[in-house]
Amino acid sequence: MIGTDFQKIEWNVYGLELLEPNAFFGDAFILIASLYFYRSIQKTSVFNNLWAKFYLYFGISFMLGGFGHLLFNYCGLWGKAPSWLMGIVSTYYVEQAMLSLWTPANQKRVLIKISQRKMLVFLILEVGLLLNVSSSQDPAIGLIIPTVNSILGLGLTLGYLGYYYQREYHADFRYFWIGSLVLLPNALVQGMKINLHPWFDRNDFSHVLLMIGVSIYFVGIKKLSDFVFDLQNMKP
Repeated sequence: MIGTDFQKIEWNVYGLELLEPNAFFGDAFILIASLYFYRSIQKTSVFNNLWAKFYLYFGISFMLGGFGHLLFNYCGLWGKAPSWLMGIVSTYYVEQAMLSLWTPANQKRVLIKISQRKMLVFLILEVGLLLNVSSSQDPAIGLIIPTVNSILGLGLTLGYLGYYYQREYHADFRYFWIGSLVLLPNALVQGMKINLHPWFDRNDFSHVLLMIGVSIYFVGIKKLSDFVFDLQNMKP
């Protein structure tokens, strides 16, 4: 089904009228995988530590999103808000990780401040949007601002900087822009509402792409761990 969504799957548990258990279990899997990535990264460098924070916030944001789907009949649009807001924060940590390798120092300080202010602006925009959206509108409208934030932040830091660092530093930085390419179809899947099956709708499709993308990032982080440690602990 393209252009519209299947009817939400209902799940009655001890009198609770729950929705979209498929999305909830998909989000739970993302949390488990993200916690594994978080624990597996050796936090021996600023770069790795910031990536670890990304995986932690990323996993928690999706688990909150799972509860937002499950409890939509009770919490409405605001039940999904914590996930969207935390998603903006998780993108910030990716930006900070990639910018931590930038030189010279003066430019890096400016870029880091821009990233911080961008996060604050998008958080404010998201809250403002939520305050002005009625319960009758499509809940997907709340995804617009986090999606734009991710496209800007990840496109510039993982796309452009990933390619730049590949040329200047190490070939394994290619994993970051390759992982970002995997995520690009998400905008099409969500925007066109491409649903393959009631139990595998656009959200589930998006979750698969996200897991592939963040797994590719993880491979790059592990391969670059020793190189980045030496780079960030190099004496001037």
